[in-house]
Amino acid sequence: MQHPLYVAFVWHMHQPYYKDTASGEYILPWARLHGAKEYVHMAEVLGQYPSVKATFNFVPCLVEQLQEYARGEAVDHALTLSRQDHWSEEEKAYLLAFFFSANWERIIRPHRRYQQLLDLRHQARGGHHLFSDAYYYDLVAWFNLVWIDPTALRNDPALRALVEKGENFTRADIDLILEKQRERIARVLPLYAELQARGQIELTTSPYFHPILPLLIDLETARRASPQLVLPNCSFRHVEDALEQLRLAVEAHRAAFEQPPRGLWPPEGAVCPELLPLLQRYGIRWFATDEAILARSLNTSIERDAYGHVIRPHLLYQPYRVDGLTVIFRDHILSDRIGFVYQSMAGKDAAEDLLGRLRTIRERLNDPEHPYLVAIILDGENCWESYPEQGDPFLHHLYRGLSEAEDLRTVTVSEYLEAFAPRETLPQLATGSWIRGNLETWIGEADQNRAWEVLAQVRRDLMAWQNAVPGAGLDVLEAAWRQIYIAEGSDWFWWYYSHNVSTEEPLFDRTFREHLAGVYRIIGLPVPPWLLQPIRSTAEPRDYRAISAYIAPHLEAGAEASLEWSGAGFLDATSSTGTMQRGERGLLRRLYFGYNPMSVYFRLESWVALGSYEVSVFLRPEPPSGAEASFGLPAEGAPPETPFGASWRVDLHHGFGAVLKTASPRGSWLEVEAAVASAATERVWEVRVPCQALGISLGDRIGVAAALLQDGQIIEALPPSSLHYFTLDERS
Repeated sequence: MQHPLYVAFVWHMHQPYYKDTASGEYILPWARLHGAKEYVHMAEVLGQYPSVKATFNFVPCLVEQLQEYARGEAVDHALTLSRQDHWSEEEKAYLLAFFFSANWERIIRPHRRYQQLLDLRHQARGGHHLFSDAYYYDLVAWFNLVWIDPTALRNDPALRALVEKGENFTRADIDLILEKQRERIARVLPLYAELQARGQIELTTSPYFHPILPLLIDLETARRASPQLVLPNCSFRHVEDALEQLRLAVEAHRAAFEQPPRGLWPPEGAVCPELLPLLQRYGIRWFATDEAILARSLNTSIERDAYGHVIRPHLLYQPYRVDGLTVIFRDHILSDRIGFVYQSMAGKDAAEDLLGRLRTIRERLNDPEHPYLVAIILDGENCWESYPEQGDPFLHHLYRGLSEAEDLRTVTVSEYLEAFAPRETLPQLATGSWIRGNLETWIGEADQNRAWEVLAQVRRDLMAWQNAVPGAGLDVLEAAWRQIYIAEGSDWFWWYYSHNVSTEEPLFDRTFREHLAGVYRIIGLPVPPWLLQPIRSTAEPRDYRAISAYIAPHLEAGAEASLEWSGAGFLDATSSTGTMQRGERGLLRRLYFGYNPMSVYFRLESWVALGSYEVSVFLRPEPPSGAEASFGLPAEGAPPETPFGASWRVDLHHGFGAVLKTASPRGSWLEVEAAVASAATERVWEVRVPCQALGISLGDRIGVAAALLQDGQIIEALPPSSLHYFTLDERS
């Protein structure tokens, strides 16, 4: 009898360690808000389908934060403001900026009063002094209400009454909302422990403060996948820190869930061969990483057809033995479809798409003699606010379909491995992460490298003090080393990376350095002046980069721009649309622009699926000052006004490529035959346009703007209101 296709969902639950240990206040509220919403809701939904199994990975520093919130001990800045009766002018400005941090379309707009508050903010253009305390009471109430699971808002009578009330909230109303949040957070860990006890889920862990383990073991490991990477000007090789992060994690997991973890998700799927004996030391039996690591380990590629189906499915969909451990590899495409694609589809259609893709995998395997495992691994919290109804229709249709399926069977990872031992052995384990198979997201740029150098220096100073003061108290040493371990977390280096843009970057920078400054305060030494200087100041601004070299990138539209785009300039949406808080961001993320003597290149990155929009790049070439144009509009004369005054545009035809068009005198766009090359994925479009087609050459200038349109109308553009010009200078 043929096996069903086994499916392992691994939902990764993680938030950075937000607590400022000097003040005791959490710098951001996301552990609290996700705790009151997605963390408890994911377990509640799964619990309604007892035959559907899953694995949940909890990072211990998140568990610690949830426990403090559940006990009522944790305080974050947003919570402090929510408890106040009145606010200073500075506090009102913060409320107006931060308390709309939710998906405007999916979360704010369905609530009439919350949408009205947002509209009023737009009209006031940031004038926080224009609003009464009643406005801010309603704002505080709604911000905290929408960060409670919508199911609870419907089913809890007290919460439902507040939603129906809608406005004129009182201090007592807000206090009730905050207490309901705390009650839901207190349910999170017991609920997962209950699901584990009845065998429906497996609970796994990550190193305590979510560090990139290969980089702790040795920064030089980053060059295995990126040989030309510029590394920090320091030596950092600390296997002992990796061991301690693992030891702390296993102990904390056992304390929280009453049994040790059998599996582990290395932060960001980052692995290296030296990691394997460390995992074995603490009883880890299996770990997971990305298909990119499998490809590099086998010196092959995971090839897919035009629909994203793996051409050699036997390669990916099974566990492997490696040095006494078992490793499973996530299907990158299926995981990303849940993370980024299905949010723009109806829930039933999205669920049917995933179920259909799983059945296609089973058909293509066509191996009745052997079992196979599909691993779908992604964040368990962040994507749902972009889904209709917070993902409920998708999850319910998916879990119902899996419950009824005979050809598909969900399993926990350990359950599968207990029934079916790995049949294949890896000759080696490649070093890298789930992001393009390398470690460049956390090391290699100026800010990242400076952060590693600062961390290394503080660690050396602590070691020197510890050796010089042999009688130092254990409590002092533990407190000082804890600051080091916190600073080793991946999130600090993630936000120092130029590809990851947030208005909270100065806050993360300050907090990273504050943890390291805490080492000196704990051991009674003065904080070095260099630790008081922002690390971010060592690099160019994050929202803009000028062209530095010719480029000739292969067009692949990968999730991250390849090194071949390193000579290009870029422009971020944040520099053009004003300061945007988390959840307040627009549709477009970044526009790259570059050239060589033969072609101009553009790469557009979006926060949303491009398939829902018409996508265009508008261009206007200009000759050097005083020169006569040899390009531009047809001779009959200038056309009526075109977007940005552009004379050319490149349109993405989804599934077919790109088309170059020129403006006609009557305002229409005429297609031009040209060797335009293009590559597109869900959220990225790369395009190459021959200079000859535009009539331009070195020395000319060209203006560019990218736009998303619906029914021919621009919904959002980057830059938003004018072209960005650059000169095609001759370069060596």
